[in-house]
This record gives sequence, C-alpha cells and structure tokens, in this order.
Amino acid sequence: MSGLSHPRTAPFPVPHLTLGTLGHSGHGKTTLAAALAAHGTGAAPRSPEPGPEPGPATAGRPDGHPAARGQRLRCFRYTTGTRRYTVLDPALRPEPGTGPRPGGGPAVRVRAGDCGARSGLDGALLVVSVREGVRPGTAEQLALARRGGLAHLVVALTMADAGSDGLSERVERQVRTLLAAHGFAAENLPAVRVSARRALDGDPRWTGSIEALLDAVDTYVPLPERAPRPRHPGTGVR
Repeated sequence: MSGLSHPRTAPFPVPHLTLGTLGHSGHGKTTLAAALAAHGTGAAPRSPEPGPEPGPATAGRPDGHPAARGQRLRCFRYTTGTRRYTVLDPALRPEPGTGPRPGGGPAVRVRAGDCGARSGLDGALLVVSVREGVRPGTAEQLALARRGGLAHLVVALTMADAGSDGLSERVERQVRTLLAAHGFAAENLPAVRVSARRALDGDPRWTGSIEALLDAVDTYVPLPERAPRPRHPGTGVR
C-alpha cells in the first residue's frame, strides 16, 4: 500500500528506487510525474512544474547508445509508506532548426549521479494516452527498454477522463498485445487508468486513480538488490 495518509512516518532509511517514464510524446508523462510527486508526498495538488532542470543528461539510452543532444532530465521525487522514489522524465529539446525525433524521443537509462540516481532504473511507467492509444513512440521506447534489460513496468493509461470505459479497454488490450510482442509478461503487468491533470486539480475520483497507481508501483516493482554500505570503523554504523 502507498500509505498516503502517513507519507512521512516510515522509518529511515527506507529503500530508494528510481523510475523512468516511457511513452509517445504528448501522452502526459511530465504531468503524470508531477501528479505522483504531489500526491505521493501528501502535498496539496499543484501545477505540473518540476522546477529548475539539470543540465543536459549524460545518461545513455537503454540500448547503450548516447543520449540525444539537447536531452534533459526532469526529476520528481515522492515517498510512500515504505519507499522513496525518484522519477526521471526525459525532456527532449531539439537543436534549433531541427524537428522532433520520430517516435517522440528516446527512452533513458540513467547513470550513477544523474538526478541523484545511484544505479540505473529499477522500473518504469509506460505512459499511453487513452485518446490516442499505442503510437510509434510507445513501441520504440518499449523495444529500447526491453533491449536494455528493464523488466519491471507499470502501465499508466493517461487522459482516461476523456475516453469511455470501452475506449479505455480497447487501448489497454492494444498495450498488452504490444507488451507481449516485446517479451513482457503482458497479462501480469498492472494497468491503471488515470487523469493526472484532473488529479492535480483536486478531483476526488482522479486523485484516487493516482493513489491506485502509487500502490501498483509499490506492489509490482520489487526492491532492488543493493550492495551493503560499509560500516564506519569502530562504530558498527553504516
């Protein structure tokens, strides 16, 4: 469970995980990350403005190639009752005079030190708009994630307030078919219908959807195996 009513009561240190956002351009990755940060920390909903961005990321893509020129990482942080998370949202800024990269930009694998992440991505949110469904960027980034060994995904069906239940079901089937085609355990991956914008506006129905997504990540993405921190000589303290 996400423990939203007691977001700061977990004993420290609590495990830290790093998540990435994957998906086609315009499907609401940044707004979703902002909604997670707003509700996961127990803060009042706020506009999706992540604040100052770091410089161009030194991260590579999941297939091992360098990140695209001009790519930056927006960093969002939130806590649940048992975990702390950093969510890395790639912001692609093409060089002047160039168009956007086909497919909506690259997926990202972070290196130690990027936005405080220690050892790459522990999981990712696959973000798909109910209004548009699976798009070229969805398939491209999913393929890159698979080649990079990223195994733990949670599907966020965004903008669900703009589509009927029938449309949401069709898009979910599309996503699961694509996941299966890329070798993921499609039927076992959680898929949560959300409206990040409405949640940030304080709509109770859609704040509940963000809470459900927080719970899904807590439940499905396993704790990473970290090397134990060395003890300080003579103290027994890590």
